Amino acid sequence: MEDQSYRLIVEYFERTISDEGLVKLQEWLDEDIENLSQFSETIRILEAAKSYHNRPVDADKVWANVQSKINNNKKHHLRIIGSRKWLTYAAACLLVAFTGWFGYSLLFNRPAELQIVSNANGKKSKITLPDGSVVYLAGGSSMKFSKAFTERERAVYLDGEAFFDVVHNKQRPFVVKSGEITTVVLGTSFNVNAYSKLNKVMVTVRTGKVGVMAAVNGKQQLVKYLLPNEQISINTQSDIYAFNKADAAGISAWINNELSYYNTSLKDIASSVEHHYGVVIEFTEPELGDVKLTTSFTNESIDDIAETLSAISGLACTQKGDHIFISNPNQKGGKIMR
Repeated sequence: MEDQSYRLIVEYFERTISDEGLVKLQEWLDEDIENLSQFSETIRILEAAKSYHNRPVDADKVWANVQSKINNNKKHHLRIIGSRKWLTYAAACLLVAFTGWFGYSLLFNRPAELQIVSNANGKKSKITLPDGSVVYLAGGSSMKFSKAFTERERAVYLDGEAFFDVVHNKQRPFVVKSGEITTVVLGTSFNVNAYSKLNKVMVTVRTGKVGVMAAVNGKQQLVKYLLPNEQISINTQSDIYAFNKADAAGISAWINNELSYYNTSLKDIASSVEHHYGVVIEFTEPELGDVKLTTSFTNESIDDIAETLSAISGLACTQKGDHIFISNPNQKGGKIMR
């Protein structure tokens, strides 16, 4: 879906679309029957996300306690032409129709009993959710979810990294909440990297379609609709986001003990290695973490990883127990020590 068409759908949903925008949206719908399908699914995701953000906010207090547990169709079916008065009527009808399959609110009645899973660094786990969806939870991550999804609720809360293989159900959107970022899907597989301490959330789609909500000018909006091998990276401090093409299979390969990095800062690589191997990596000079590297590791020991990082970065890696110190080789500390 092109960005322009996507923005027009969002404007239509929010009832802010101009008369010119209505004409352009209708022209896009008339181009291909698939566009109508994308329009409908985007509206479903927008409504799901809207319902989620209108929920009571008590759940945020519960999640604050969780974090402390981590150890370190045909074209003529729809016509969008006419005046703004018609738009208001049509938009209202469309929202009522989509809200019907959704219930009053995705998470309006929150369950009292929650399942909480927390992994220490170096440990990962596989979790089967009540609807049959499968989640691979990475090291240093926590996730909570209802022990029994209801007829209109499929939601999890994540701090860390996880790969989701979601069972498709167009009647019950699946929601992943990571701080102020919300990922909404109907059924797909995707990876979410959202360690709260890193102030960054990355969502990468492997299969299907994913809607990502974020705060834009203080208002929750669907900022991107992702397709396979697309990724969005959001800085949760500045609210600035970047959209990229990505190797989704490579990014999610960590579930099979394969780590891949493309033009990634050494600081981010170090953070990833810490979570997956249960070590602590420190830089003697903060700027050393800015070095960009492209590399991959498959079932390698932490000793081999340290040696590889030293070789390709030109920096020194000194190992002392479960700590690795990265320094300038011209300073005291030498090369790799075991």
